Amino acid sequence: MAVFSGIAVPKAKAMDPITISVLAPYAIPVAEMAGAFALKGFCKAATGIPDIFYDMVAIFMLPVGFLEATLGAPFGLFGNGCENVGKGVIAPFKLCYSTVMLFPLFIVGMCQ
Repeated sequence: MAVFSGIAVPKAKAMDPITISVLAPYAIPVAEMAGAFALKGFCKAATGIPDIFYDMVAIFMLPVGFLEATLGAPFGLFGNGCENVGKGVIAPFKLCYSTVMLFPLFIVGMCQ
């Protein structure tokens, strides 16, 4: 397809091994320092994982609520079913919010 569209394929450019051996002593301390910051960020972001798990489980309240509101209505479960339907409808939005908030938690953890 690149031949027929007239787009030139970029040529590979390799770095010589001498440059790597010269820069390695400077890159290793920087990588160790960045690893420490990343570890703190991951530890802070891990506090958001239980929220995601809770929201994933709450999604199943929607079918449970429908069953309670329909089949359980003669047994007095209609109100509880409506409440569970409401929780199940809101749960995907809460799951998206909790997932998106992992990145700010990671950044805050890195900066502390």
